[in-house]
Amino acid sequence: MILALFVVFILALIFRQSALALLVATILVSLGMARLWQRWALRRVEYRRTLSQLRAFPGDELTLTITMTNRKLLPLAQVQVFDAIPNGITVVGAPVIFSGSRQVSIIRRSTGLRWYERVIWRYRLHCERRGAFRFGPAQVQSGDPFGLFRTAETFAADVTLLVYPKLLNLTDLGLPARDPLGLTRAAALVRDPLRVVGARDYTPSDPLKDVHWAATARTGTLQTRVYEPTTAHVLALVLDLDTFEFYFQGIDPELVEHLIGVTATLAHHSINAGHAVGLYVNGAPVEDEHLVRLPPGRSPNQLAQIMETLARLTAYSVLPVARLLRLITTDLHPGATIVLIGAVASEPVQAALLRLHELGFRIVWLFCGDRPPPPIPGVQSHWTPRRITDQQAINQSHTPGG
Repeated sequence: MILALFVVFILALIFRQSALALLVATILVSLGMARLWQRWALRRVEYRRTLSQLRAFPGDELTLTITMTNRKLLPLAQVQVFDAIPNGITVVGAPVIFSGSRQVSIIRRSTGLRWYERVIWRYRLHCERRGAFRFGPAQVQSGDPFGLFRTAETFAADVTLLVYPKLLNLTDLGLPARDPLGLTRAAALVRDPLRVVGARDYTPSDPLKDVHWAATARTGTLQTRVYEPTTAHVLALVLDLDTFEFYFQGIDPELVEHLIGVTATLAHHSINAGHAVGLYVNGAPVEDEHLVRLPPGRSPNQLAQIMETLARLTAYSVLPVARLLRLITTDLHPGATIVLIGAVASEPVQAALLRLHELGFRIVWLFCGDRPPPPIPGVQSHWTPRRITDQQAINQSHTPGG
């Protein structure tokens, strides 16, 4: 088109058609300015998202603030914004459009930006479910004031919201609120493997994992760690994500969320009670290839780390839980309490629990299947079927550990 206009302009000059030459020259100058405007339209344009909070529970509401700034003298007559909101987060009171994949909803806005102007949009968001939600990307489109040329730029996702699992009432799970795992009925004093107070001579009955190698090197004879006695307990929460015995049967997403909610509830209660709590899952968080293995701890950050891990957890298992139960014994000492939260009572699972009991661990089985679990000698079983409603769930507004 520009080449054709240029040819017309030359012909108009040759045949001394001044009016036509002036008209064509005006059009060519306008097209050149429009092209330059389009090229510079989105340069030095900043786009930023912020959330009123980065941690939430299902049912919470928060504010998304979108700020767009034009940091140059060139004004923008029209700017169109298409920003992606992840599935599981609802925009309250604002029209949205859905993408073809249904994985995101799109906020669409249109505005103009003068030189060095900033516009701010605020949206109220509702958290529907547990998960790690990344906002974006956003596509911004603009061009010249005549609407002849358009340009677009994509602004990457820059903020992530973690929605923790629901915390449930212990009584609704069929567990006593004060001592849900019956820990006070265990030995009054247990040794705390997290606190070593000294060393003594090794005896054949001591496990090799208790050998104090530094003291052995110093004294020349085998030494064993001496642990501080405490009334606090060491708990290993083992979450089984399988909802059917065989993989080809698929998964039950609602049951998986119930299992995760039970695990979060026990972690929250046990750490607040002063116990050292660890988390082991036969699955992995989003964008992570490793199984969840958090050794027991009672630091202020332990609960936050457990809740964040559960928030990011995918709904798929990658390892049979019976094998996971055999692996975690290297992280624990005999006398620790292993709590299995699951919904599958297969023979390998029962055999693994019985073996752990024989190794000296205290075993608690929170079974969330449709039928009561089979009895296993030495294993304390609780049947907590999925019968929790959304109204019975406690949606905590504070962050873990607070």
